Amino acid sequence: MPNRILQKQIWGIPLADFLALLGFFVVNAILYRNTIIFATGAKPAQEPIWRYVLEYGTKFALFIPIWWLFIQKMAPWPFWAKALLHIPFMVIYAKGWQQTSYAIGDYLDIGHLWGNGEIWDVYIAGLQYILLFSAIHAYSYHLQMKAQILKEAELQQLTLQHELIALKAQINPHFLYNVFNTINASLPPEQENTREMIATLADLFRYQLKATKVDLVSVEEELDFTRKYLSLEKARFQERLQLEYEVDPAILSKKIPPLILQPLVENAVKHGISPKIEGGEVSIQIKDLGGKLHFEISDTGVGNVEKAGLLDKGIGLGNTAQRLEKMYGILLKLEDNKPSGFKISFDL
Repeated sequence: MPNRILQKQIWGIPLADFLALLGFFVVNAILYRNTIIFATGAKPAQEPIWRYVLEYGTKFALFIPIWWLFIQKMAPWPFWAKALLHIPFMVIYAKGWQQTSYAIGDYLDIGHLWGNGEIWDVYIAGLQYILLFSAIHAYSYHLQMKAQILKEAELQQLTLQHELIALKAQINPHFLYNVFNTINASLPPEQENTREMIATLADLFRYQLKATKVDLVSVEEELDFTRKYLSLEKARFQERLQLEYEVDPAILSKKIPPLILQPLVENAVKHGISPKIEGGEVSIQIKDLGGKLHFEISDTGVGNVEKAGLLDKGIGLGNTAQRLEKMYGILLKLEDNKPSGFKISFDL
């Protein structure tokens, strides 16, 4: 239970980190007050604790939005850009705190440093800013590295699982090719359509075997494999299955992981078109979108109203989602198609 509470977030910041930062300011307030007492020989009663509560409470309140800005909003920014921005923000923080704290102190008649002491206050606030953000960025980098190591370990495990699956599937594939050829040779000439279907099926097996041995294939190869798969589905569904392709010829030579398109198309046929009596259309769109390859597979089938847990239900769809997330940090976008059906898209 305590761990769950500490994992809760305030403005996107974990409660544990929030409390640690609060503790830093509390400890600094106590140490600063004791230092002043020791250096000036003043009695503790002459240094009211409320003055330090005001000073460091104001610092804490001003620091939180800056922390949120750098750690949450600017997280994707390059380090050099954030480092340069820290310079004006440090000045704004230190001087802004001084003016705010002094104004409130004057109003409450609490008092503050005067003359050269004002410069000392700004100097200490600036040092605290540098110290805090150095620690925060170091901690953030540690968490990123930890997450990266975990992601790589999960990817290795996923790769191993795929290799084991591939090994199980590779039971003498040449035997399968020979069987296909034997069946083809035994068919009479008037059954040419059947012979073509068997040849297409052999090509599918051949590509799947190739996919277990290479990391990347061209868009053209992946698309050709998907077309052949759909040609067999077309033979099964006849007019109930309509196909549409919108592919930019300029991206056909681009390299992508194998077997990321066909499982998504299979999902559209199996769960979208097949349950619908009148059938529907499956559309495949691949284009260059601002330097990224945009993939979109949509259907006009029955749709899927329950998206939660969808990726856990289908082996092919789930494996594809895991591969894209572990390899590229990409999440599949699941949404309803208009006027009916389902749509899956991602940018690679």
